[in-house]
Amino acid sequence: MTASGMTTQAGRGRPLRATVLVEDGYHELAFWYPLLRLRELGAEVSVAGPVAGETYVSTLGYPVIPDTDLAAAAAAEPDLVVAPGGEAGRRLATSPQTEHLTANRGQTVLVTGDPDDLPAQVKAAAGAPAEPHLRGARILVLAESQYQELELWYPVLRFREAGADVVVASPARGGLYASKIGYPVRSDASVEEIDPNDVDALIIPGGFAPEGMRRSQPLLDLVRKTHENGTVVAAICHAGWVLVSAGLARGRRLTCVPIIRDDVLSAGADYIDAPVVRDGNLITSRLPNDLPVFCAEIAAALREPPAGRGDGHSWPAAAGRVSRAGHSVPAELKMAPAGPANANYRAVSVPARQP
Repeated sequence: MTASGMTTQAGRGRPLRATVLVEDGYHELAFWYPLLRLRELGAEVSVAGPVAGETYVSTLGYPVIPDTDLAAAAAAEPDLVVAPGGEAGRRLATSPQTEHLTANRGQTVLVTGDPDDLPAQVKAAAGAPAEPHLRGARILVLAESQYQELELWYPVLRFREAGADVVVASPARGGLYASKIGYPVRSDASVEEIDPNDVDALIIPGGFAPEGMRRSQPLLDLVRKTHENGTVVAAICHAGWVLVSAGLARGRRLTCVPIIRDDVLSAGADYIDAPVVRDGNLITSRLPNDLPVFCAEIAAALREPPAGRGDGHSWPAAAGRVSRAGHSVPAELKMAPAGPANANYRAVSVPARQP
């Protein structure tokens, strides 16, 4: 979806101007998904909080600094105001400052509940077309402990919105994995259940999860075989480590989070510092801020998915879809011993204890 398409749909001669509100205790996906998706759609997006320049943190500790305050946001007269759901969103939506921001201008205030409903809400609020453009595509997203929250959930939600069958796979089917800040995900399938011939795009999130992914030979085999089929393999942030361990980096143009630049160079890659780099069927990006262009590039590579392969819910047939974005209990990391009388240990994810 291009910016011009959205402005034409909305009857404007300019990009849509959106303001996303923030306050302490905001819901991670209910704030970041609309912000990133609106950027991908070509909107001009600002972040407004009670105090500009103050750091606000989500329920699980994801920090953000607004670039304007509520009074300045009201003076700018945005076309769309997004409240991020949860307790913080409810407070913001009913505050006098927010009421002033939205009064008498016909703007939409989007207060989200279930995170899995975010794609439909954002699409409706932004006036984006309703028809899926990736129906039939099968997209695999890999998971492991300490994944970066947005680098996993933004592609999952964004491509489900587009009609694709999006499956989360990991070394263990149904495994629970904690993000860096404790956002949980359960996998739909194990990597050994996935036939690489069934995959139309494979996405590897970053964070520190790629360190665990590199220890799984079946996962590396799946990545390598999927790539050998000519299928899109997309990696963001630290996921360059997986490309290195799968033997896919040598001679390729890649980007990654700068801290692992030396790793990809040592593996023989041509490192490029850019938001997104495509070299054949490899697509790479650097950081969460690059997700709009990262996913736009993946979508562009999948403009003509195989017809009649699925309805968005049927692949793989043996797996029930358990990768839901909503959660009532966060996850946390624990250290587990590698074996009896063994000094080695590794991080495992478990449900957090409730007070």
